[in-house]
Amino acid sequence: MKRILVTVFVTVVCGGVLVISNLYPAAETPRGEQADLRTYFVENFEADTGAENAVAAIYLNYRVYDTLFEALLLLIAIVGIIHFFRIGLRKDKHE
Repeated sequence: MKRILVTVFVTVVCGGVLVISNLYPAAETPRGEQADLRTYFVENFEADTGAENAVAAIYLNYRVYDTLFEALLLLIAIVGIIHFFRIGLRKDKHE
């Protein structure tokens, strides 16, 4: 029963993250047209974020939620693998 609950929890969290990530619209220019993201970031990162380094501006300002959710999903995957591995070890000891 506990294994099923963990599986459902991991599935719901991963599905929720995917749904939330798809709610945000694509980046747009002030005129409302779709922008080529590379060009937009290179031309506007200093004005948008105040950072002097383009890489730091992208990771820490534009993509911070994406980076945090990726780390969260990696952590959940590791916890799930450890959990299922321990259950398998317990079953092997009882047999």
